[in-house]
Amino acid sequence: MCNPPFHKSLQEAEQGTLRKAKNLAANKRKRGNTDKTKDVKSGLNFGGQKAELWCPGGEEAFVKSMADESKLFASQVKWFSTLISKKENVAKLKKRLKQLEASDIKVVDMGQGQKLSRFVAWRFN
Repeated sequence: MCNPPFHKSLQEAEQGTLRKAKNLAANKRKRGNTDKTKDVKSGLNFGGQKAELWCPGGEEAFVKSMADESKLFASQVKWFSTLISKKENVAKLKKRLKQLEASDIKVVDMGQGQKLSRFVAWRFN
């Protein structure tokens, strides 16, 4: 299962982290928690390398490239799969996979708390 970078730039990744930190702080205040000792630190909320968070073109470009490459390895791999964080990228990936003549395409929705995501799996005969 591929977990693709979904930001188009480091700046976009940092903005996403800032937005998440602000939302977490607002939710904390709504619950009446004023303890500031556990505030989210500035910087990326990610334990890996910065380059794992973004690539030129973001998630859309990454999974399109992955789909194109998967066609080249169709005889060696039974199923290909990738997480998709942005819902609008599902239709774009499915369209590309149909162009590549994937024999089966499956979309599986997942949810954890308020976070909704999905993965797409495909194969070629």
